[in-house]
Amino acid sequence: MKLTRRGALLAASAAFAMPARAQGLRTRRGASTLTASSDDVVAFGDAVRLMKRRSDALSWARQTRIHAREAQHGNHLFLPWHRLQLMHLEAIVARLTGHATFAMPYWDWQGDRFMPDWISDEASPLFERRRNRGVATLDFAEARWAESRYVARLAADDFPTFHGRSDSEQGMVEAYGHNHIHQLVGGLMGRPETASADPFFWLHHANIDRVWATWQAGQAASVYPADWREKSLTGFVDAEGKDVASWRVDRTLSTRALGYAYDHLYPFPTFSVAEIGPPGATRRVPTGGEVFRLQATGQGGRASLTLPEAVVARLREADDTLMITARGSVAHARTPLLEDRSIEISIRSGSRTARLGSSPTFVHIPEGDHAHHSGDYRTPFRFGEEVLNLVDDGSLSVVVETEDLAPEVARPDAVLTGVELELTLTETRWA
Repeated sequence: MKLTRRGALLAASAAFAMPARAQGLRTRRGASTLTASSDDVVAFGDAVRLMKRRSDALSWARQTRIHAREAQHGNHLFLPWHRLQLMHLEAIVARLTGHATFAMPYWDWQGDRFMPDWISDEASPLFERRRNRGVATLDFAEARWAESRYVARLAADDFPTFHGRSDSEQGMVEAYGHNHIHQLVGGLMGRPETASADPFFWLHHANIDRVWATWQAGQAASVYPADWREKSLTGFVDAEGKDVASWRVDRTLSTRALGYAYDHLYPFPTFSVAEIGPPGATRRVPTGGEVFRLQATGQGGRASLTLPEAVVARLREADDTLMITARGSVAHARTPLLEDRSIEISIRSGSRTARLGSSPTFVHIPEGDHAHHSGDYRTPFRFGEEVLNLVDDGSLSVVVETEDLAPEVARPDAVLTGVELELTLTETRWA
């Protein structure tokens, strides 16, 4: 029989205060708590105005080139690299403006929802005219959820799921949070080579960093792989305009050691499902299981991966003793044809369809000898026991379609090279 949830879904928001008043510690504050006359807003605007007038290493153009050439995207170094670029920019702003305690405001698209007035005001030095039309009044939370409800799980995701798998696949926080905002803001924000030229980029990345800080707060230090901690990050300029020596990733793991903290960490929902089994039972104990590794090749911008009939038959018969863990990835050739696309992933059984993810592309095209921009562009997806209510008498397939966000250009399809899925079915008993 199909699974019927017998528990109750409980959701509670937990906002964690991060005291940041220790001597010398700068505090990043939410954009909605600030005004055009707030010290940090004024300092950021003054610095942008000054940097746009310069042509040296402290220029605004130099920051754009750093991101265009050196930024890590689509891999597990995305979060630490951007943490360092943001930190170095803060030091530059502090030096140029004399505002020694400057800390970049963060903009939370879920909590703040609308772009701050002080960055959408045409008279502000933080205004950028090439953003998408209507973006100043766009409800970002509504627009984001309308596209995909697939996001990182701050309380549950493991390292490879949250950060990405090695140098070949982006993590959940990048694919299903970061990318959407770049696409919704548009203009300069729509491309890695120009994104950091829009001052809004920095507010967005301060919040992405806050999301990471929230995830970190619930993790042991051992969650980070040793080889990842030892990697080096490069490309930055210090407050004197000098090139910064390479940083080991393990030096980025404490915001306090880097001199800043957040007024509040990310308020995220904690979901729990009460498992109510037979009388007296309180939990499910694994008794065995099987792992299936499946692959399918793409045709143009589309691919379909059909689960084996033996697996589907087991899902049709499943009750609440079967546990399902499925994690997959979609690979595209990294070419300009992948720009301005949205990767749409769903699972289908007969006439029933459930969306697994919608991720706009934010793809670094290989340039020069920058190896971390090479290889396939990989997007993760996952599903679990919720799929049991989808299965009917037909087949069960993961379907990927690469939607063109600029169809008027009439380009050829992006090249979807393949889909991979690791599906674990775990038998359990109630105890």
